[in-house]
Formats: sequence, structure tokens, C-alpha cells
Amino acid sequence: MSEVQQAAIRFVNFFVKESHIILTEQGEFSIKVNFTPKGYIFKALNQFHLELNVEVIEEANKFNIQVKTVSIFDYDQGAEIKDYTNSLFLVNAPAIAFPYIRAYVSNLTTQSGLFTVTLPTFNLTSIGNNLKTSMQVIE
Repeated sequence: MSEVQQAAIRFVNFFVKESHIILTEQGEFSIKVNFTPKGYIFKALNQFHLELNVEVIEEANKFNIQVKTVSIFDYDQGAEIKDYTNSLFLVNAPAIAFPYIRAYVSNLTTQSGLFTVTLPTFNLTSIGNNLKTSMQVIE
């Protein structure tokens, strides 16, 4: 009996391309978080790059934080890309990247000497549709 090989991605790296914090006042706050995902499949490298831009908006305009990130994942050579684009790239990649973004926002705000913004945990499956429509395959 032959063994069925599971599709897998491997996390390689995470980096912040750009970040901004604008503070107008401190105090009690309520936040809204927006995600803008883009995906790039580099076939020659067997890599998927998740560009995940996050905007944290304080609802009374006390502050605004924007973070542009890239997470790099390897996938198996010769893998069927369709298997990855229907699940691993859309659901798993954002779930793996988000804790890094969450920690970065906390550190950014703490080390700014202001206050600490700790993002809540999110179910990121909803951004999968946006990611799927923005995904590009690069030969």
C-alpha cells in the first residue's frame, strides 16, 4: 500500500517592510483592525510570499498604526499548486504570520514610550477570499 503524502508548507522568514504609528492622544481606546493580503507564488523558488498589511485604527482617531509585512514559506518541489492555493496558502499562512504581526505591534507601541496595543486573536479564515483573488503566480 502506498503512503499518501501530505501537502505542507514550511515557514522560512518574516520581516516588516514598513511601519507607521501616528498618535494624536492617549487614554482609553477602542480599535478596529483591517487586513489587506496579497500572495505571490514563486514557482522557480518553490516559495509562497504572503504580504499582509495591517491597519489598526482607534475608533475616535486617537492613533493609527500601519504595518506592511512579508512572510516567506517553502513548499515541496513538484507540488500541485492547486492543493496549496485552496487551503495552506489561504488559511495556514496567515495564521502562522499573525502572531509575528501581533508581537511587532505590541513592541512598536511599547517601545514608543506611549502605551501598549495588544491586538486580539483573530480567526483569519475570512481573509482567505481576498487573498485568493489577489494571488499571483510568478514562473
